[in-house]
Amino acid sequence: LFPPTPKNKITLANETTIVAPLGGYQYVPIETIEPGNDHTLEPWTDCPICTYHISKVYTSSEFKEKAKSAQLFFGAIRDYIFGRPTTLE
Repeated sequence: LFPPTPKNKITLANETTIVAPLGGYQYVPIETIEPGNDHTLEPWTDCPICTYHISKVYTSSEFKEKAKSAQLFFGAIRDYIFGRPTTLE
């Protein structure tokens, strides 16, 4: 993809050959996917060990204490997060 090359060209339907802009600059192909559509972006999905450890965290007294202390903050931002959950879980 680098450096730019004049070999990066295309022939159009009218048989005109053109070179890519900037002397044959080649764009990096990028594919995107929404996180909810690809489980590889969420390795904890359907992982029994991860689920076990997460449940241990959520039931710990430290987590419950922190969640309780965060309620005031989450209540204050509720109007600004457009329906997203306002908890630590």
